[in-house]
Amino acid sequence: MQTRSGHWPGRVSLGLHWGVGFGVLGLIAFGFWLRTVSGGPDKTALVQIHKSFGVIVFVLALARVAWRVREGFPAPAGPHAAWERRSAIALHVFLVVATLLMPISGILRSLAYARPVSVFGLPVIPKLFEAKHETLYALAANLHDGLALALSAALALHVGAALKHHWVDRDGTLLRILGLHREGKP
Repeated sequence: MQTRSGHWPGRVSLGLHWGVGFGVLGLIAFGFWLRTVSGGPDKTALVQIHKSFGVIVFVLALARVAWRVREGFPAPAGPHAAWERRSAIALHVFLVVATLLMPISGILRSLAYARPVSVFGLPVIPKLFEAKHETLYALAANLHDGLALALSAALALHVGAALKHHWVDRDGTLLRILGLHREGKP
């Protein structure tokens, strides 16, 4: 599993993978839970926490994309059928795109609601509209909510595929992403 630069991915790749992965999982779970909370000042504060972490995960996702562009993607850990390789590429592309579109749609949703975007009180993007922009808000909200469902399904498939690699294919994919597999070692 060498990258384009010819060396094994290390702590940066693993850190970005798990940081974005756990961040997205946590935000999706928190977002689904937020839908059950009654409106009011408490919910507004919780939404602000969700948005703050969303911006942080977005920055991590951008760093992960930049790292992948620089380092390339790892080669498969074992021989696989052509359909499996194509499916893996499609799933990974979707995961990368969705982890970028999720926060972008959330940011647009906030701006369309005539609110600024801040991270734990620190301004990031000022308020752009004086009043709620209904069309942009509906588009951003539908995209954000739809991506939450699609990303949940894709993450479940991603985890299932990693377990399949480990238990059925018996290749080093899962051990590699857990940081337990290196060249020449099982």
